[in-house]
Amino acid sequence: MATPLNPLPLDAWREAFEAFLELPAEGRADEDARRAAFERFAALGFPTRRLEGWRFTDLAPLRGTVFEPGAGDRPLDAAWLAPLVDGPRLVFVNGRHAPWLSQLEGLPAGARLEAVPALPVGFDGDDALAALHAAFVEDEARLVLAPGVALERPLHLLLLSVGDGTLATPRVVLELGEGAAATVVEEHRGQGAYWSNPQASIRLRAGARLTHVALQDEAPEASHTARLAVRLARDARLALARVWLGGRLARADLALALDGEGAEATLEGLSLVGDGQTADHHVDLRHAVAHGSSRQTFRAVLSGAARSVFDGTIRVEPGAQKTDAQQQARNLLLSRRAVANTQPRLEIFADDVKCGHGATVGALDDDALFYLRSRGLGEAEARAMLVRAFAAEFVDVLADAGLVGIVRRLEARLAAFLDREGRP
Repeated sequence: MATPLNPLPLDAWREAFEAFLELPAEGRADEDARRAAFERFAALGFPTRRLEGWRFTDLAPLRGTVFEPGAGDRPLDAAWLAPLVDGPRLVFVNGRHAPWLSQLEGLPAGARLEAVPALPVGFDGDDALAALHAAFVEDEARLVLAPGVALERPLHLLLLSVGDGTLATPRVVLELGEGAAATVVEEHRGQGAYWSNPQASIRLRAGARLTHVALQDEAPEASHTARLAVRLARDARLALARVWLGGRLARADLALALDGEGAEATLEGLSLVGDGQTADHHVDLRHAVAHGSSRQTFRAVLSGAARSVFDGTIRVEPGAQKTDAQQQARNLLLSRRAVANTQPRLEIFADDVKCGHGATVGALDDDALFYLRSRGLGEAEARAMLVRAFAAEFVDVLADAGLVGIVRRLEARLAAFLDREGRP
């Protein structure tokens, strides 16, 4: 076994893993594969800042702590169950399906939304957190749409984590057949100093259309490390929106492959990063064939001693001619102590493409503040107006998709964020 780059309290982790295997769980399978995944995690250890992909993100909140799977029947705050969207809902608690909280009525023929026992897959390579996920994953939220099926109402996947020291490892799988269409809201929240380590995959067949909104609103002391893998076939359309609000440490690794001609992907993100929080997005988007297009715009608003990270790569493969790919990362610093690390990249191996990227990091415009204050606004009110203007384009994306509940949540959280930012 290789020596981990960052040693774990390995005996304690192994004890927690063996205890997990002994828990009664209907449908848990492939113990050998789970053991292989755990040993891969043990060999790798937690990523450290010596690794290029983790230079700006410190996993100190996780190192030295052994997290264990929590019970799936923990008491819940009733407010968490207030529906964000008017549609079917699938609820997980600490990585386990909670059928008594789920509402699956109203799905059309050809649409299947269900919770199934998850298989331990996806732990090859050097991703220690993916290996840990494979070792401990229990249930999987799966949506399968037959060709041509279009959902009239959004689906709500509510992934809750409860309890100090709890490890939650939910998995989400979305598979849309040719010409199918859906809107899916994936919400993460909870209570306590837990670790949510989810994994998701999306596959869109030819001509399928998906709007996917990931709302990360974890508890203030929680950690969130997510992975998403996407594959788009010919003429598929993906609109991906990421609302990043909670957690003291929150990271997402997104891998997207446009495998079919005419595929389109739009990625929009907004992070509100408060004092002591870290918000990290890593994006690897690959144009594999000709005539694909992608648009990325990630925004972050930072206050206090906050840190944001955006690391994005667009790769255009040989032969992927007529690719149109654009990437923007925008950071608004409300404090001199806030830090934004932004690293966009282009790797182009075709000669007939239109690609570009850019990044901005700055404070509120002094002239705009002066203008608003000269019109009678107080300083706090003027600053709030400019921050809302910075976020407005992203909010409009959600409003145009008819996701009023998420818009209201975001506006409330933005108001609370600005109230804290304005205090001495």
